[in-house]
Amino acid sequence: MKTMRLLSMGLLAVCLSVTSCSPEDGKDGLPGPQGEQGPQGPQGEQGPQGEAGQDGDNGEGFDELTQYGHINVSLQGTRPDGEAFEDSNTFRFVGIENIAGHNSITFSQEGDNTYHEFRIRRFLSTPDQNVNETFFRFYLNIENLGTDDEIIIQPSNAQLYYSVIGEDNKFFVIDDLWTFDQPGISDLEYTDLVWDETTNHLTLSFSFTVDALFNDSGHELTVSGDVDVFLLEQIQP
Repeated sequence: MKTMRLLSMGLLAVCLSVTSCSPEDGKDGLPGPQGEQGPQGPQGEQGPQGEAGQDGDNGEGFDELTQYGHINVSLQGTRPDGEAFEDSNTFRFVGIENIAGHNSITFSQEGDNTYHEFRIRRFLSTPDQNVNETFFRFYLNIENLGTDDEIIIQPSNAQLYYSVIGEDNKFFVIDDLWTFDQPGISDLEYTDLVWDETTNHLTLSFSFTVDALFNDSGHELTVSGDVDVFLLEQIQP
C-alpha cells in the first residue's frame, strides 16, 4: 500500500508539472538575424513593341497657314567667329492677317510691256508679330515674263530674319535686306521659273552671293533656294 501511494503521488506530481506550463513556454525562441540577400536573377526578355499610335489632327488654323506653299532657303558661308557653316530650312507659314503683302501677284501693263510683281513672305513657324518674326521674304518684279525680253525690274529684293544655330550650340542672327541691284550683291540667278496663269502657281529656283560688308555674318554669304507657292490675285473693279 505504501508503494502504491508513492507511485500515485509521483504521477500526480508529473501531471501538475505538465499542466502548470503556460502557453508561452511552448513557443519557439526569438527569430534569428536576417540572412543576406541572394543574387539578382537574370533580366527577362523584352516584350514586343506596341503598335504606333494614330497621328493626331493638325491644330486649328495649321492647314490655313500652310495651304499656299513654301520657300526652301539654304545658306553657305562663314560665321562671325570664323567657322564655316551650311544651313537650310523650310519656311512654310503665311501670315493671314496681311495676306496681300505676304502672298500676292499683281499684273500691270505699260505700252507693250507687261509686269508681274510677286510678293512672297513665309515664316518659319506659326507667325505672330510679338512672338515669332523669323521669315524669308522675296519680292520679284519681272518685265515681259516668258518672252525673250524678260528682265528683272528693280527694286526686286530678298529679306531674311533668321538665327543660324551651330552644332556647338552657338548662334548668330542674320537680319538683312538685299536689293538685287545694290553693291555687294552678285551672281544673281533665277532658274526653272514656271508661272501658271490659271492657278497662280509659281515655282522657281534662285541663288545670289552677298559680300561680307552687306550681311550680318561678316563674311561672304551664298543664299539659294526654291519657291513653290500659290499666289492670290486681287480682283480689280
